[in-house]
Amino acid sequence: MRRSIPRSGLAAAAGLAVFALLTGCAAGDPAAGSDSEPVEIADGEPGEPEDTDITVAIPFPDITMYSMYVLATDLGYYEEEGLTVEVITADNVTAAVASGSADVGVESTGTVIEAIRGGVDVDLLSGHYCRQNFDFAVQPDIESVEDLEGTAIVLAGTPGDPAEFQRARVLAEEGWDLEGVNVEIVYPGPGSESWTEFFVNDRITLQPFYGDDRPALEEAGAEFPVEALRNWANDVMVAGSGYVEENPNTLVRFLRATLKAVDFQTAPAPGEFPENADEVLDIYEANDFDVEALRGSDSPWVLDGHLACQNLYFGTEAWDTTVETQSLEPIEFDESQLVYLEKAQELLGLDNAGPETLPYP
Repeated sequence: MRRSIPRSGLAAAAGLAVFALLTGCAAGDPAAGSDSEPVEIADGEPGEPEDTDITVAIPFPDITMYSMYVLATDLGYYEEEGLTVEVITADNVTAAVASGSADVGVESTGTVIEAIRGGVDVDLLSGHYCRQNFDFAVQPDIESVEDLEGTAIVLAGTPGDPAEFQRARVLAEEGWDLEGVNVEIVYPGPGSESWTEFFVNDRITLQPFYGDDRPALEEAGAEFPVEALRNWANDVMVAGSGYVEENPNTLVRFLRATLKAVDFQTAPAPGEFPENADEVLDIYEANDFDVEALRGSDSPWVLDGHLACQNLYFGTEAWDTTVETQSLEPIEFDESQLVYLEKAQELLGLDNAGPETLPYP
């Protein structure tokens, strides 16, 4: 749901099966999680990792959104746990995890819910980002929602993206209710750079945007009537159900190291200027990310800290909110899947409390 910024050194996982091809060998009852007995985690330190080499699949390289894995590697947190982590990209992250092409994956919450409903053998490990930003640009002559009448707009890059429902909902809550306004919803493609190209060429009157789209939009004279933040789960971390059962100590150690990286990235707290910003940017740059636009920024959001929870929060409320805001069919969440996250949190003196409300922008 954010910007794609190329980075070298990331392997590509190609030719992965789609959900429909996986459900034939998945568990029969499409419940929110596997039907196996809940895992009991022993008190104290976890045992030795069962698997020391972990592959993490992400949907696309991003300078900040998936950087917690880069940070945990470069800061030595994974090494302290006896782990080596490789990050790959995959067109279909959930399919990569369910098929064994990756051990852990980061995928949108709604996509994971629908995969589990369809019987795909994956378990939810933790949250990834616990908040979402909803920012919209309009053409300079658009002063109200009524001015969109008879024009084309973008709410999502591709048809069927559940984010379309969330964006329409936020627009309505912020005084830009599209209900009753005759607009044509178009789908220029999954990347926001294509939406912005449509915008600057006067082919659309409204679009969602991200931080790196803003300069081009400002040059085109755009206005920004809605910039909002919601405590809605963005992405989650998942793993194959079989991998989860076979690697409890590995996953606790992996999550503990990742939690340390998130804390380093967001210190002293989400919503405050990150005290480690310079060191984090140095690590990004050493890993071939282009950080020039971020150097010298005085924004507390420079490392996407407004989207993160330091405890990688996820729970039933986050699940149910995703179902509601993305207009999905209700499905119950199996909280026993969070046993690895809760153990890792406990080891670091954290709890699984949900996100606090932050002012934004």
